Amino acid sequence: MSVPVSAQEGLAGFTAVIDVYEHRVGHACRAVASHIPALLESFPSSGGTVLDNACGTGAASEELLKRFPAAEIFAADAVAPMVHSFKAIIATKPELQRQVKEVRVEDAQSLTFADDTFDASITNFGIFFLPSPAAGAKQIYRTLKPGGTAVVTLWKTFGFKPILWEIQDQLKPVNPLTELPLMEPWCDSALLEKTLKEGGFKHVDFTVVKEGLWGKDKEDFKLVLLENLGALTARNWTEEERAKLPAMISQVIDEQMDKFCITDGAKVGCIMEAWVAVATK
Repeated sequence: MSVPVSAQEGLAGFTAVIDVYEHRVGHACRAVASHIPALLESFPSSGGTVLDNACGTGAASEELLKRFPAAEIFAADAVAPMVHSFKAIIATKPELQRQVKEVRVEDAQSLTFADDTFDASITNFGIFFLPSPAAGAKQIYRTLKPGGTAVVTLWKTFGFKPILWEIQDQLKPVNPLTELPLMEPWCDSALLEKTLKEGGFKHVDFTVVKEGLWGKDKEDFKLVLLENLGALTARNWTEEERAKLPAMISQVIDEQMDKFCITDGAKVGCIMEAWVAVATK
């Protein structure tokens, strides 16, 4: 049986792996973010205001500016190292220096931005970390202008999950995972729809986006898997069991790559599906 994990613990784990975030999963989150601008149908092309909520390293901001270069972006994240990382990225990119007006350390459940501030609000893979997602949804709604658009993303399927289940079938840990901690309930779009409606939105539309979780080659993908599965099994597996994880990943990928993996040139990875929810105030 899986050991329950709280949102606070999930957030702490996120902070702990910030140095490997982009390699571990950040590139997949960024790929999903690249689909968001096309869904902002009412966003003013001449420039509008955007909240990059739970901004992480700013992937959503960067992707938005590719389509809306005049947008004025305000960003916030509760994790100070993420904010510091985004500020460091901004310092290297003139377009971000021009258009990102502020990046602040701030809890998405208690934003201090004024009511009716933003034309769009983007929460890219962040709402499930909140101790009270409904409180976060209320803040999204409150800070949007009337007619403004909220976009919230979540994972629908995890391509590494069948790999983990195969490893557990072979290794037979004493306390196997039965679901992915924290994230699994959110794979059902009904939970996100309910949460956004609790926040004040009347209607929520969903799009499914397919992207990949990639390694630059097969050996690098094994490292990506180790970063993800190592974190996921930390609370359930024993130290002895976890010590076997690198070898088990290597064995499963070497022997069953065609079953579990996709390729793109030299790159090796697995499919990740995401829910992209769009709601208008």
